Amino acid sequence: MARPGALGKNPPRGAARFFLGGPPAAALSWQQEGEMALAPEKIRSFTLLGASGSGKTSLAEALLFTAGVTHRLGRVDEGSSVLDQDPEELKRKITLSSKVQSLDYQGYRLYFADSPGFPDFAAEAAAPLAMLDAAVIVVDATVGVDVATKQFFRAAVAQKKPILFFVNKMDKEHADFEKALAAIQSQLSKHAHPVSLPIGAGPGFRGVLDLIDGRAFLYEKGQAAEKPVPPEESERFQAAQRRLIEEIAETDEALFERLAGGETLRKDDVLPRLIQDIEDEEILPVLVGSALPPQGIVLLLDTLDHLILPPDRLPEKTGTNPQSGEAEVRKPFVAESASAQVFKVLSDPGVGDIYFMKVFSGTLRHGEDLRNARSQASERLGHLFVFQGKERKEVAEATVGEVVGVAKLKNTRLGDTLGDPARPIQYPPIVFPEPVLSLAIHPKTRQDQEKLGLALGKLSANDPTCRFHIDPETGETIVSGMGEVHIEVLTERLKERYGIEITLGRPHVPYRETITRKVKVQGKYKKQSGGHGQYGDVWLEVEPRPLGTGFEFVDAIKGGVIPAKYIPAVEAGVKDAMQKGALAGYPVVDLKVTLCDGTYHSVDSSDLAFQIAGSMALKKAEEEARAILLEPIMRVEVAAPAEFTGAITNDLSARRGKIVGMTQDGEMQVVQGEVPMAELFKYATDLRSLTHGAGFHRTEFARYEPLPPQLFDKVEKRKKD
Repeated sequence: MARPGALGKNPPRGAARFFLGGPPAAALSWQQEGEMALAPEKIRSFTLLGASGSGKTSLAEALLFTAGVTHRLGRVDEGSSVLDQDPEELKRKITLSSKVQSLDYQGYRLYFADSPGFPDFAAEAAAPLAMLDAAVIVVDATVGVDVATKQFFRAAVAQKKPILFFVNKMDKEHADFEKALAAIQSQLSKHAHPVSLPIGAGPGFRGVLDLIDGRAFLYEKGQAAEKPVPPEESERFQAAQRRLIEEIAETDEALFERLAGGETLRKDDVLPRLIQDIEDEEILPVLVGSALPPQGIVLLLDTLDHLILPPDRLPEKTGTNPQSGEAEVRKPFVAESASAQVFKVLSDPGVGDIYFMKVFSGTLRHGEDLRNARSQASERLGHLFVFQGKERKEVAEATVGEVVGVAKLKNTRLGDTLGDPARPIQYPPIVFPEPVLSLAIHPKTRQDQEKLGLALGKLSANDPTCRFHIDPETGETIVSGMGEVHIEVLTERLKERYGIEITLGRPHVPYRETITRKVKVQGKYKKQSGGHGQYGDVWLEVEPRPLGTGFEFVDAIKGGVIPAKYIPAVEAGVKDAMQKGALAGYPVVDLKVTLCDGTYHSVDSSDLAFQIAGSMALKKAEEEARAILLEPIMRVEVAAPAEFTGAITNDLSARRGKIVGMTQDGEMQVVQGEVPMAELFKYATDLRSLTHGAGFHRTEFARYEPLPPQLFDKVEKRKKD
């Protein structure tokens, strides 16, 4: 029993006014420019989550259509979606980035983000999930709980968000609500409970039952009719309603005692407790319907309006003072100092970058100056606006809980906090997953090469899971992302937006060279071309050091056979030769070089001559000391459900890897191994296929080890290619 009686004294706002229903025509129009914003108690926000193909974007389209925002139902499969408008989205028929939207419904304002479900772009959900107040997870009634659903659920739990499930596609063949519900309860949370039930399934799906207000919505010819619960559904309805009431009473001592005493609890008795249970994740409501055609959408909107706590009843937001470093808090009140955090940046061809921000305290107004806590720059807010379908609507101000876009900020980027200059605050940064795949980018022309850095900088600024760097050894541009499709989309955007054509390739592996035995060699440089010549003569003892211990230079000259002023030049020449080994052209590592003897000329010797002599000696030493290649070994940690452990270990072994340990982390088995870097190219793609999308991995450099001799020719061939 959790927190019994916690809401007895202060029932949530809106509880007494709870009413599920209302036709789409009741949707309100947006405020006109200059009109005051709604009170926070009328504002809600949520993130739409769901696996690719679950109908999540179709549900977003249905929400906009039902609320009267759009007058034609957009369809992803027909290319008429008002949300997925990016050329790559239209071509691939998947959502590639989160879409921030807003709608008014029955006096409430709802902000939401439709986030991608495709694995390569699922990280786009991280920012809105961190910022918005609730999560709606879409489950395909024909599939049930799949890997992506589990991942989104874990992400929402990690962010401590109230979670609602919407079982979608009840009109499709093989739709099974009971099976989907059982999967949710067994695989995600035993606290998931239906607040609506379907009437029929597949082609026979014709309506939904509202367990809270005791009514039915029946759909005929695309029209919804609110009616009493049909007699043939009465027994099923009453049993489900009774189970819901019992579950609510379990979390409240007073309600439990009344129920145990035989009292019949009504909606007004349990509703305040239900609202708090949802906030506390004690109950996760499950709704049901279909996005195409829209059925059950009214109940979903009403549930979001009335069962989610308003932003001014949520906990205060904690940050730090950027000047003192001390903790700061902001209460979610209109009278509090203004603060907001940027969670998405959208490049718009018409207005430039648009910065979407969630207001956590106070009120933002057009023309107001705010302080960026990171850059310490002052930012003047231009026009504030929201997206409503394809339309961009200007608003005069935004208050607690609202989400607005602002253009033309000069010193702001994703994750930044803007606030009252008199009371600055910096909220914690948004955490994004690390990229899992790296590829080399090769521009087709020199002109493309010159533009590439700036273009990648702009793309990565708005996509935190896109990283790029220049390999200092090869000069290659390396781009990293969440998968092959992610990087493919990045390359298409380079072409479409910046006119840069590129090819993708395998990054070079940073091999190293070392020696395996001690040798003594001479390096003598003598050149005479009239006038002063060049003369330098050195003897070096070169020997291997333990792997990973680096380079050591020892001056063992005695009797001044080489003047002290030339010793640094010898060391410089040795180091210069080590940059490109004699075996395969890779850097030479882990040597001890002792300068033990040599000669000089009083006139012809110089720093340059001794530097060249030192370089010549080192190259000769590598030729005589049985040089070998070293390959980088990566420490790999792979997490996946236990049923995939055998396949994972076998695959790692096939990659010349070693398994060094296993641990259990909840339902996930974690395999620790060490694998050569050369064998991990596109491992993220292979692991996704191997585990049906359920596996994750991370890697870090461990050490260098000798390359098996039989693989030398393969490395040489790959380097030439």
